Amino acid sequence: MTRSRQHRSLPARTITPPRRDRHGGFSPAWLLIQAAQLSWEIRNVLQLINGMRLNLSEELHIHSEASDMLLNAAHATAIMEARLPLAPAWGSGPPRARSIFAQAREAGTDPAEVRPDVELSRPPIDPQIICDVEAAYREDPDPDAQCAGTTLKKDRCAKTIVTGIGSEHCAVHLTPAERQRRDKLRAAQDRRMQAIQDALEEHRLTLATAWIHRYGHRPHRVELPATPSRPRQIIPFDGHPGLALGKDEQAMLALFDTGWPTLCPRSAEIIGALLDCPRATTARLAELAAAQTPERWSSPEQWLDSSIWDGIRPPDLPLPPAGEDPELDEYPAVQELRRHLHVTRHEWECWQAGFATLIEACDDPPIETMAELLAFWQDVGLLVTGNDESGSAVWSLPASPPSPWRVVYARGPLVPPHILAAALDWLLDGEVPLDDELPPREVFNLIMTSSASHGPAGNVVAGEAVGVPG
Repeated sequence: MTRSRQHRSLPARTITPPRRDRHGGFSPAWLLIQAAQLSWEIRNVLQLINGMRLNLSEELHIHSEASDMLLNAAHATAIMEARLPLAPAWGSGPPRARSIFAQAREAGTDPAEVRPDVELSRPPIDPQIICDVEAAYREDPDPDAQCAGTTLKKDRCAKTIVTGIGSEHCAVHLTPAERQRRDKLRAAQDRRMQAIQDALEEHRLTLATAWIHRYGHRPHRVELPATPSRPRQIIPFDGHPGLALGKDEQAMLALFDTGWPTLCPRSAEIIGALLDCPRATTARLAELAAAQTPERWSSPEQWLDSSIWDGIRPPDLPLPPAGEDPELDEYPAVQELRRHLHVTRHEWECWQAGFATLIEACDDPPIETMAELLAFWQDVGLLVTGNDESGSAVWSLPASPPSPWRVVYARGPLVPPHILAAALDWLLDGEVPLDDELPPREVFNLIMTSSASHGPAGNVVAGEAVGVPG
């Protein structure tokens, strides 16, 4: 923004550099403006946190200097993108921001004529407050004029006038009308400054809440992991005429079509290992899976012994219960964080209970570790065994892996009806794709059949299992 002699804001040109350069890559100027925007947001978050049992004044001071440098660099970039006339560059090195400002002034242009398209958290101010300030403000023909009053010795007062209220006197010799105008202007300016502070505080709280939604939703220990997507190695060939998929790619697509990857915790790690080596022993699969995140696992054995819920549990933050700490509870962002953690923990507990019910409906023992999860995949037929060239047993994906519906249908007669019903409900809630070869009514009819197959104590009656449809 440019300013007049009375410090009135005048509109300036806003420059948004192109997002892409001529080679198709991201424009350095656009990336710099994004960095300046993020730095400004970080400054606001630090200002919000500072004082909440944390003294971040030193960190805030250091970051403010770095943020100002980024904003200056973005401003210089806007000047370059605006094609303002510049004087010849100084020295042989690349121009710095201050050099670009100096070159623009030397060429007869004002750097304040243009500014980057960066949201600098300008809070909205009530127009009535601005009108009150404008109404109380008076133009001064000469802001440096000498006071028209006299001293006790009848000499001319040597002080300058009070500016901004149309006065002819200094603060000591103000007339009642001038003093009233000064007080009115001060009150209007105080209301304006208070409105700015309130708007800034509200903006910082809104920004912190947005940060919780933007950066708080992470797979590592904050929320449930995202559903594993189809591997990049096979997506470009899927559905393209004239391009044939290999046997391993077809098996991987068939696995995703069954819906198992959306139900099994940490299944993406197993899928990543199978992409690297479609046919491998259990030890080799564990080695490849552990190598995906070496900062977490030091050996394949450690990966095999790790919990199936490791890395995806909601965090246990040391927040006091709501109402016990008024100083902390008064911030809406903290309340939003508590609500998010509560919802996340509820979703995780539902998922954990649903997965455990599914395993029980498949008539398998509880699964706690990744080794047990691999054994479950092998037991239900998601991994089949074969022999390599040396005759060693290796595991690979079958051409047609069974769907969860088919596995539950095959083993359902051996399971109590309430467990079977809960597992089927959980499959429906998870939007698991239906099996085209197994009508849904056949699966739900199994509940009634299974109910008749159990005695009053819930024990399985021998010899009354229902077969799987061909």
